[in-house]
Amino acid sequence: MKISQQVIVKRWKPILEEYEKIQNKVFPRPFRFVKALCLAHYISSKELRRYYRKWQEGKKQDDSLLPAQRGARPGSRRTPKEIERNILKAYRRFGSNRYELVLLFKPYYLDKTPSPATMDRIKKRYPLNPAQKKIIKHYEKVTPGELAHIDLTKVDCTPPPTRHIYRKNKTCCIIKITSKKKKKGVKW
Repeated sequence: MKISQQVIVKRWKPILEEYEKIQNKVFPRPFRFVKALCLAHYISSKELRRYYRKWQEGKKQDDSLLPAQRGARPGSRRTPKEIERNILKAYRRFGSNRYELVLLFKPYYLDKTPSPATMDRIKKRYPLNPAQKKIIKHYEKVTPGELAHIDLTKVDCTPPPTRHIYRKNKTCCIIKITSKKKKKGVKW
């Protein structure tokens, strides 16, 4: 026990034993009434009753007189494991950012939906390995020969004029579409 804790126990234990004697009307006792006991030790009767109740509930152990720890218990406010697993599944499948994840889960969990900051904490708690970081998107057509591969690249606004170029805010996007059937593509 720390020194501050020992001081609390040494102060309150004799007071509570005297209080029990007064309650049980045991003779001899130095104080006849609770009021006299409180005046002698400069405490209120409310405080005395509170400590006595704590002492009784703790089966008269010294540790029961010590103040309880403040704040929430560790892990009591944590997001349930089931919700965390669902968030991670969605994140790994769709690669969504935290705000999209909140919008995705809001209809299901209603007021129990974690905040965007909590979504980030959950993602940080279970990081992705390099293979999972690469999100591969497949675009499928009606027939197997119509599979296409699309690459988007941002470059400066000075590419050759023969390519398909879409200009927006001083950057250009060059779209390269390759059909797997023909195996032709736009090359630089």
